[in-house]
Amino acid sequence: MAITEITHENGNKTFEVYVNIRSKTMSHIRFQKRLKGITTKSEAVRKERLIQRDLSSKVAQNEGYGFSWRIILRRWKETVTCEGYQYRNYSPVTVKDYISMMSRWTSDWLDKPASEITRGDGRDALDQVLIEGKSKGLQRRVKNTINLIYNWAIEEKLIRGIHNSPVYGLKIIIKNEKRPEILTTDEIRKLLLEANLNNHEWYYIWAVALLTGMRNGELYALKWSDVDFENKSITVQRAFNKRLNSFKSTKAGYWRNVPISDELKLLLLELKAISKIEFVLPRISVWKVGNQAKVLKEFCDLIGLPKIKFHTLRACFATQLIGSGVEPIKVMKICGWKDLKTMAYYLRLSGIDERGATDNLNFIPRMVENVLPINLGTTHV
Repeated sequence: MAITEITHENGNKTFEVYVNIRSKTMSHIRFQKRLKGITTKSEAVRKERLIQRDLSSKVAQNEGYGFSWRIILRRWKETVTCEGYQYRNYSPVTVKDYISMMSRWTSDWLDKPASEITRGDGRDALDQVLIEGKSKGLQRRVKNTINLIYNWAIEEKLIRGIHNSPVYGLKIIIKNEKRPEILTTDEIRKLLLEANLNNHEWYYIWAVALLTGMRNGELYALKWSDVDFENKSITVQRAFNKRLNSFKSTKAGYWRNVPISDELKLLLLELKAISKIEFVLPRISVWKVGNQAKVLKEFCDLIGLPKIKFHTLRACFATQLIGSGVEPIKVMKICGWKDLKTMAYYLRLSGIDERGATDNLNFIPRMVENVLPINLGTTHV
């Protein structure tokens, strides 16, 4: 607060009043006002008091509404990235993605009190995803992220008087789920044969991916020190993140072992003979910047195979193991999946759950020797 005396060119004096009131408990709540051209100081003092009272009332009123959505997002980010946060581990990339998603799709909410964001606001935000031509999958991720952060704020008592997020209960129906492209055994062999015959620079990368089920970032980060030929095992303990341009822990957050098959051993020995670096697989520039899917799709299209994504190589590995009779729990450990939901997805892809289920059905009549068919007579029309 301030009263400033101003002397004009003609020698006359006026006074200017400036009042700035900020909440002591919610720093984002702030009101300010400035008045100019007041002729006397006594009037300026009186005006200052009136403005101060008016703005203080507005601050108190807005404190009752609670924190804005912008402040909720900031508090959530500060809390979950704090070293002492123990409820769930979020990677820096995940936190950045969530905040970016909220800033993008809930931009109209940012300066609203979070407690006043309505179900209608929630529907508008989700509808906007589809209006801009994005997928139902993204729409569902936006909804889940809003629920996650909003419910956290309710539990932390940053949002009061509200029991559910503004998108709680809103239905998102993803219709016509498509079966993802996946290569058969013969198609896998064709991919590797053609890549080998054409001396393709990605041959070893694709082959190791198909024989280990490792994720893209894990393959890029694989070092010779992780390969134990004696015990026929690969320790998967790190992954490369191209967005951060650094190495980090695996997606699951823990290390795992992948058995080395005889076929994989021969492949690794070939690589070892030509390798001059600490990393197992060749350093290809387009791989580091994340164009691995484009290269694979183009080659598959060239040789007449389905244009699969790079991550599909991991799915091929898993379904081949499951289809060959390896126990699902072992596949789960080798691939580094935390929950059975992911495992169930690959079981469904492999068809192992359904295999043989209909073998005992016996409906079609069989002709028995020396038994004549029953004469049903002639049917007249």
